[in-house]
Amino acid sequence: MNKLMNWMEQVLVPLANRFSQNPILKTMSQGAMSLLAVIMVGSIFSILNSIPWEPYTAFLESSGLQTIFSFIPAVTTELLGLYMAYSVGRAGAQNFGLPENSFTCGILSLVCYLILVPFDSAEGIASIQTKYLGTQGIFVALLGGMLSAWFVCWIIKKKITIKMPSGVPPMVGESFAALIPAFLVIVLFAIIKTLFLMTPYGNPIDCIYSLIQTPLQALTSSLPAFLLLILIAQILWFFGVHGSYSVLPILFPMWIGYAAENTASAAAGLPIEHVLNAGMWDLACLGGAGATIGLVIWLCFFSKSAQYKDFGRLTFPCGVFGVNEPVIFGLPIMLNPILFIPFVLAPVIIVSLAYFLISIGLISAPVGLIGAGSIPPFLHGLANGSLTFAIYEVVSIGISMLIYYPFFRLIDQNALKEEAEREETNEQ
Repeated sequence: MNKLMNWMEQVLVPLANRFSQNPILKTMSQGAMSLLAVIMVGSIFSILNSIPWEPYTAFLESSGLQTIFSFIPAVTTELLGLYMAYSVGRAGAQNFGLPENSFTCGILSLVCYLILVPFDSAEGIASIQTKYLGTQGIFVALLGGMLSAWFVCWIIKKKITIKMPSGVPPMVGESFAALIPAFLVIVLFAIIKTLFLMTPYGNPIDCIYSLIQTPLQALTSSLPAFLLLILIAQILWFFGVHGSYSVLPILFPMWIGYAAENTASAAAGLPIEHVLNAGMWDLACLGGAGATIGLVIWLCFFSKSAQYKDFGRLTFPCGVFGVNEPVIFGLPIMLNPILFIPFVLAPVIIVSLAYFLISIGLISAPVGLIGAGSIPPFLHGLANGSLTFAIYEVVSIGISMLIYYPFFRLIDQNALKEEAEREETNEQ
């Protein structure tokens, strides 16, 4: 363990430091982290609205709470791309050397993002599909926010602005100073939108997901292909792209048929025919994408740094119900080279071991209940008709903890050192 920790400190920590100091990556990371409060609130109400217990759901419907619980995620996590566009643009101004223009960059980044989002028009009424404003649009929001902020800062640094006389009030002067940068960056993104309109995709968001999904269509339901899809989803998540949106559309058509056939087999007392189903995908996502439940347990109960201890207490309830956007965007795992290895490794190992144990008959396969990803471990296995699979889910929590442990120790120790240094600075 000491050799591993030394290797990570010598290799991964310098790499992480270089990543953290890069202004482009720093802009995207800070923009995502600044939305932690919005993500947390949306995640909590998503959990409250998705507990699959009939008396509870009946109470929500009869009391009218279901409407409230549905509305809050609709204006928080389901509009995350919209908020990300502003926060990344604002962070870009700070990292590109013009913090005094952070509001201007944030607003212009938001405008540029909305330029790229497709509008629908019916009977003279224009509308935007909310799917383009949520997690599906995060990658475009990250890139567009970074690009627009950099371009605006570059224009201002080149002094391509309107200068007002010294007697003009500061707010008026700032508004006119932003006029030329705003005009140029909006025109630039209008040109980008026009170029995408000339393609079969129509907009950059659909283009990105079509280009990602098309090569995946040829994959089958074999174990190597299933693991490859998990791997692709994890890599996409790491770069801020919603990996599930890219991968699950390929699997859902098969899973729907699998669920019916597997349920019939289980009712007849026959073996589960289709092992690689929705239940196995949920197993890879214990605590959320990357099987991060082990990480949030370490953060919540074993962190020595105040920063991660408080963060773990906030995110642990979300992790139990399979919601880990707060961890991906708030910790963050996104663009974090230290946590990339366990984030990719944990789900692959957990699913591979499960498949092996199923193949030798030690545990029985889940039926593949679709939409059960928010059910906590063990209960999820029982819902899928397998006590042995439910027990393995508990074992998988331990596997996740083992895989994440050295990486957790590394980030926790670094945070502890930073906190000690800040205390010493404050005392001086």
